[in-house]
Amino acid sequence: MANYQNIMRLRPEVRDFVRNRRWVHRGDVITYGANVQCGSFSTDARGYRHSTFRGQTLSVADCARSDRYGLVLGPSNVYGFGLAGNENTMPSLLAERFGFPFGNVGLPEGNSRTLFSILLGIAARAPRPPSVIVHISGGDYTNFCYTGLADPLFGSPNLKQIEMALQERKGRLPPPEKQIESLLSFTSLWIRAIAELCHARGIALVLGHDTTFFEKRQPSEIEIQSELGKPFGPAQERQFAMHKRFATDYSNRREGLAGRLGIPLAGPGMSNDIGFVDEFHYDREGTRALCDDFAAAIETVLR
Repeated sequence: MANYQNIMRLRPEVRDFVRNRRWVHRGDVITYGANVQCGSFSTDARGYRHSTFRGQTLSVADCARSDRYGLVLGPSNVYGFGLAGNENTMPSLLAERFGFPFGNVGLPEGNSRTLFSILLGIAARAPRPPSVIVHISGGDYTNFCYTGLADPLFGSPNLKQIEMALQERKGRLPPPEKQIESLLSFTSLWIRAIAELCHARGIALVLGHDTTFFEKRQPSEIEIQSELGKPFGPAQERQFAMHKRFATDYSNRREGLAGRLGIPLAGPGMSNDIGFVDEFHYDREGTRALCDDFAAAIETVLR
């Protein structure tokens, strides 16, 4: 994605993320490497990025032992790839705003099925359930765009399965119009499952209407120099074309589902002016702008 040589020159902190990026399996799920410590970020014993609250560095497990806590569930833009300082991530900013810690449950292309499983485990094992969940489902869609493959129950292949999944089909991929319907069924099923779990446990829920560089009105100078939106190779050409082709379908399904479930959907949606490190990851100002939207919605469900 983008021109990472330029990005690392313009944003030197991104080097830490490139040098320390490690994906590992936990069962059949891809997570970040555990116990990473570098100048820009750190992870806990399960590979979740630490969040901060009142000067403390907290794991997800630390947050779950608190008298009151929240969780932000989502893909690598929740994790904060390229965003230096654990204190600048979404969970830390929301903790600062609301006065209780938020755990960072961000995974590489974390999808709603996997995130539901993590939430279920925390709700079942923690001394008390979280007070509020922010669920960002953009990983469902961006994961799909890598291959154009989706199953209505299991979703798309994870990042370590992509090459194998394509080899199995020997280049004979099903029509993308059929596959996007499977993806929309998948995301609807598991977002609904998260909503039902939250309702049953008395957990306030906000859906995050995350957005990407492809929905930006006008790129900034640093984004132009980073060559955001320019594909480098055939695989990225397919990925970016898929993203642009079906982004409105995915956005409309998310909006419709949120309306039917009666859950606030926060964020700029299909048009934005926020800042990006690359096509899918927010810079410091962009992250803070998104959190302002999320916080306004959280305030309505915590009343």
